[in-house]
Amino acid sequence: MADTISFARGAPCPEALSGDLIARCTAEALAEDHVRILSYGTGHGYPPLRELLAADHGVPADRVFISNGSLQGFVFLLDALLERGDLIALEAPTYDRALLQAKLHGLDILPVPMEDDGLDVDALAAACAAGRVPRLLYTIPNFHNPAGTTISLEKRKALVALAEQHGFLILEDDPYGRLRFEGEALPSLFSLGGPERVIFTSSFSKTVAPGLRVGYMVAPKEIAATLAGAAGRTYISPALLSEAAIHRLVAGGGLPANIAHVTALMKERRDAMVAGLEHMPEGTRCTPPLGGFFMWLELPEGLSADDLAPQAQEAGVLYVQGSTCFLEGGHNTLRLAYSGVGPQEIAEGMRRLGGVFSRAAAGAA
Repeated sequence: MADTISFARGAPCPEALSGDLIARCTAEALAEDHVRILSYGTGHGYPPLRELLAADHGVPADRVFISNGSLQGFVFLLDALLERGDLIALEAPTYDRALLQAKLHGLDILPVPMEDDGLDVDALAAACAAGRVPRLLYTIPNFHNPAGTTISLEKRKALVALAEQHGFLILEDDPYGRLRFEGEALPSLFSLGGPERVIFTSSFSKTVAPGLRVGYMVAPKEIAATLAGAAGRTYISPALLSEAAIHRLVAGGGLPANIAHVTALMKERRDAMVAGLEHMPEGTRCTPPLGGFFMWLELPEGLSADDLAPQAQEAGVLYVQGSTCFLEGGHNTLRLAYSGVGPQEIAEGMRRLGGVFSRAAAGAA
């Protein structure tokens, strides 16, 4: 069997992990603030980092909550805001862990279809008009996981207006937005909708390193305090050393260069995967992403990515079955992460994968 090439995990490639940079930032943080960093801290997170993030988003520091990765903040938010049976709107497809948590919390899930320029705002509007108004909409506006799409400016404005009209909250999850390969950055939903209507969440997992486990949320003061209380009950103290290292990286001006480094690595890999689409059978559909980590494929009619996963694995390729990102359906879709493997591996993996899918398409003809 050929060596396995994994397109399954959305993790940065080793070249994106700047160990020397993190070591230097950690040493600087300890040198200037070791007593606070090595002691217990409050649930809100490392105060100097909170202040930097607050300034970046134009809000007071009491609106910023730093979490052990952004997913933990999402879980705390569901615990704080929603009860079993409440309606939550999720894109279809959506981040599989968000879907899992919505299920585990017993929430009523409203799937919102996706289009090439992001979620179908008209479909959400129709659901609201019919009485299906969510308490919360969870959306990934930039370089979506898993779909790779970006919500257009027109849709961003319409989405914020819809939330205002019907009174629901938007959780804007944006871990990939600064990893843009081409085109102009679009205004965040947070900047368009304001801090009372939109809660913003992100992390440094994709721009710096996932092992540091530093995510954050910008929310109304009362919600941020509730999240901090949940954190204090759950893990007593934040991981202050990681948070302080990120603070030194940001305060010292090193983040933009690191983001540029990671972005260049990801673009090279995205380009290699786009080139590999030539191996896919006729009728395969894909909108190449403008940034981020992921590419989304829809296979031709009659092919199931679920059914073909064992054959792909036998050929030495792993991928995420798209059906795991839907409440139901999606069996002809798959997510490919180009972030963690090299361009040559991507070229070979796409050749193998195209062979599996093309043989299946020929057999179904």
